Amino acid sequence: MDSSSQINKSHQPCEDCGSSDALAEYDDGHTYCFSCNQHRMENLNVSNIEDYKKPEQDTLWQDRKIGGAIAEFYEVKVQDDIVYFPYFSDGVLKASKLRMPGKEHRTEGEFSKCDLFGAHTLTKAAPQRSKTIIITEGEADALAAFQMANRIPLGSTKVSDSPKSTLVPVLSIKSGAASAERDFKKNLELLERYERVFICFDSDTPGRTAAEKCAKLLSPGKAYVVNLEHKDACEYTKRGLGNEFLAHLKDTDSYTPSGIHNGADNFDRLWDEQNIKSLAFPFPGLQEKTLGTRGREIVTWAAGTGVGKSSILRELQHYYIKNTDLNIGIIALEESVDRTRRGILAVEANLPLHLNEVFSKYPKEKVKEHFANTLGTGRVYLYDHFGSMNTDDLLSRVRFMVQGLDCKVIFIDHLSILVSGLEIMDERKAIDRTMTLLRQLTEETGCTLHLVTHLRRLGSDRSHEEGVEINLGHLRGSHGIAQISDTVVALERDTQSDDPVVCNTTTLRVLKCRYTGDVGLAGRLFYEKKTGRMTTIEQEF
Repeated sequence: MDSSSQINKSHQPCEDCGSSDALAEYDDGHTYCFSCNQHRMENLNVSNIEDYKKPEQDTLWQDRKIGGAIAEFYEVKVQDDIVYFPYFSDGVLKASKLRMPGKEHRTEGEFSKCDLFGAHTLTKAAPQRSKTIIITEGEADALAAFQMANRIPLGSTKVSDSPKSTLVPVLSIKSGAASAERDFKKNLELLERYERVFICFDSDTPGRTAAEKCAKLLSPGKAYVVNLEHKDACEYTKRGLGNEFLAHLKDTDSYTPSGIHNGADNFDRLWDEQNIKSLAFPFPGLQEKTLGTRGREIVTWAAGTGVGKSSILRELQHYYIKNTDLNIGIIALEESVDRTRRGILAVEANLPLHLNEVFSKYPKEKVKEHFANTLGTGRVYLYDHFGSMNTDDLLSRVRFMVQGLDCKVIFIDHLSILVSGLEIMDERKAIDRTMTLLRQLTEETGCTLHLVTHLRRLGSDRSHEEGVEINLGHLRGSHGIAQISDTVVALERDTQSDDPVVCNTTTLRVLKCRYTGDVGLAGRLFYEKKTGRMTTIEQEF
């Protein structure tokens, strides 16, 4: 750090590590974070970009005993005692981190927008994708771990000299232990593609603490926290201890968080459990029956075709946006993202803005106002997908929404279409598996899940679209839906009635509520075509 430069602003937030007040801005334009020790010169272009594309093949990072083949593979350059680590975004070089003499680090370019260090190597030199990935705490450690994990001889001129047919990829978090948890959250979808994620952070207290936090973000059984005897991976290459490093990897078991308690312990925790907040329903009758929803609960909404389930969910989504500070995730498999967005705006506007005929005539400034009050809050995340999808892919998206985007409430509309287009012989088994995995996910992450399912066809003359009273046996495909759900709410509506009041009235019926045990009629909602809203009909049962 240049001692001649003066601080203009202090106690600023750092985009690299997430610190709220550790960043200082200097009068020459650079910044320095006292938490992650990163210098940034955002106004500079990446130094010698062309040189990155042509690294010196025979370069050997002498003090770390990292071979030139590894430097070439990662496109790292060592020149004049300065190490240049390239950072990419979607395969395009966007920034560099410079390790200066004296271990000082400086970044140049759009560093905050870049992928994990080494992400550009994932498409290189691998005949087939490895089931394992290693994540280190620093760029140099990534190179060292890659060299050892793939048994690449120090004098090799190319990575393909490795005796392994499938190379184990090694990436690094961007700004040390301080940024670890945030970097993992941003890259959960990538990391979840692997069966084993070895977290190989420094053996000091910050490294161990960060490793445990990151391990908890991954699916159970995927994380392997490596306990190093020496400080970091570079220490092993410097000492020629590659076999010892491999032994650490081999001896590492999958991470298992502590969670087994003696029933006699934690008496005071009984009172903590009484303070768990519930999310209220905007519908009084339903709220009275269920007392709302809580974390780790699955609420299943069961309905026939065209009885108002989308409208009711839209009311619920809007209610959470306006009355809580929670982030919500929406996975609507039967409609476009644009349709979902306009549906939420319609509730805010109290007009059916989902209709083009209404939306096109509505003042743009009013749309902007409604947008700012709902979608513009930045707390609503939408998944752009239509039709069936693999269950594992769905779980990956949900996990990312919860862990990476901090969504506390997830909506999936709907379960039936999720499995409808898959080449599965037994739909019941597919639904059972999906429900079991969703249950595990809610327990693991603590989110609340709202799930829509359709009903099976009746053998009688009347259909569910004609207002037939629904029971748990009517749920389509599997008894697992009823068994695993915490709350099941049926929507009954006679859409074929000639009476305009009857055909637009939806009856709410609680078929199951594990929390209260209270079931039965829970109110009626009327769909007003002029406003596009579902309003409660004041009526006692």
